[in-house]
Amino acid sequence: MKKRFAAAGTGLTAGALAAMMAMNTFAAQVTEDKAKSIALGHAGHTSDQVTYIRSLIGADDGWVVYDVKFLTADYREYEYEINAADGMILSIDYEAKAPAASRSASSSVSLERAKELSLEHAGQKAEDVTFVKLENEYEHGRTIYDIDFCTADNKEYKYEVNGSTGEIIGWEYDIKKSLAPGAEGGVSRQTGAVSGIEEAKAIAVKQAGLSLSDVAWGEVKTDYEDGRMVYEGEFFCGSMEYEFEIDAATGQVKKWEMESIYD
Repeated sequence: MKKRFAAAGTGLTAGALAAMMAMNTFAAQVTEDKAKSIALGHAGHTSDQVTYIRSLIGADDGWVVYDVKFLTADYREYEYEINAADGMILSIDYEAKAPAASRSASSSVSLERAKELSLEHAGQKAEDVTFVKLENEYEHGRTIYDIDFCTADNKEYKYEVNGSTGEIIGWEYDIKKSLAPGAEGGVSRQTGAVSGIEEAKAIAVKQAGLSLSDVAWGEVKTDYEDGRMVYEGEFFCGSMEYEFEIDAATGQVKKWEMESIYD
């Protein structure tokens, strides 16, 4: 999924992106209102300055996330993925809905300068990243540089720089690949051998950021997959249905799905 985010109006200084994205200070499961607050604060807006398109909880790449999407008065559309377990910003998506003000296709900013501007905004150094895409294209009559790079710990950045002005008109950030398999909120937490179904249930509800008293259980059973014993089952909380598969030998959550019971 392509994600874009505008730098304009956020007030972020050089290096602020890296600091903000590393934020992980919420110990309990995050509420919908808190997820909205996190997204708005990072974008530099308040609730009275935006119109919400949607705010819902779901699953993405095994993460339980809030998908918060809103539109500003100047037609900038933001979409955030917020980890429901701890409030960490996992990814950001931006799209400018208003027509571009400039239609000039001339380019006065070099590719090297565009690279420098992207790195400064991300708070990274050239020697610490690997560039995976360096291209220029014409978009809405403008010369645009597409610059993609990643860090050694798999943080991904994608930038669009106006070739005429040097303005960063869009950027994408995704932290999910950078988190270790055992990272809080992911689907591969490792706890050691599972002693039975009750422990498997405890692992499953912890994965969802819930407690045993919060849920109603469907069937939970043992099975074998590729010669390995697993616990698989389902449970319900409010209008949400969760399905899981846990490796009996390691306690690792191998599969994780969640959806509304009305879907």
